Amino acid sequence: MMLPARILLVHGALADGSSWSKVIPTLQAAGHNVTAVQQPLTSIPNDVAVVKNQLAALNAESDVPIVVAGHSFGGFAITNAVTDALNIKALVYVMGFAPDEGETVTFLEQNYTALPSNQVFVPNGPDGRLLLTQPDYLKYFAPDVNPRDARVLAATQGPLDGGRFTYPSGPPAWKQVKNIHYIVAAEDQMIPPALQSWFAKRMKAKTTLLKGASHAGLISQADKVAKVILDAANGY
Repeated sequence: MMLPARILLVHGALADGSSWSKVIPTLQAAGHNVTAVQQPLTSIPNDVAVVKNQLAALNAESDVPIVVAGHSFGGFAITNAVTDALNIKALVYVMGFAPDEGETVTFLEQNYTALPSNQVFVPNGPDGRLLLTQPDYLKYFAPDVNPRDARVLAATQGPLDGGRFTYPSGPPAWKQVKNIHYIVAAEDQMIPPALQSWFAKRMKAKTTLLKGASHAGLISQADKVAKVILDAANGY
């Protein structure tokens, strides 16, 4: 009998750990131990450090295999944090950045048509962090989410540092892990769907397309996202 995996969920920018709230119950019901980190979103190194610390804590508890899933900039974080980590069973990218060593988000996006959402970030206080106005959040980030839920997401969004767009990635974990899944959101207005598909192809990931999904597909189509993570946990 296969032991349940530990599942580590890593949110992206403009979000917090509750962005996985529709996915977590399905994973727990399947018998898996689930942890969702809370990222500071103050810099890529700080985000990576949080994931590394959580992986170390999980590995201090046991050697049960770990599935690590990252949404959006959470993909960038897990790409860097999981490198050389122990007991990693699978990586799951959920509309996530999957850079190679030396690549930045600005570099990766340069060959794709700029999305309108990239032009509407607004400052959040004097420290240079950025977010979307709540109307723009509903328009670009979560247009397919129930409006009541989308307004909660907009109200709890995590402001991001501007420096993460030009931060060069380190050696990627996806070159070490064999079981890789990628979920593409067909109607994503935050990260070009064509770029997502390119990430998946480059990593030779098992790819799932969420038709009609926005960047908040992990909420609007949570059952499908949970299924992919469960498949990864089961070794499929």
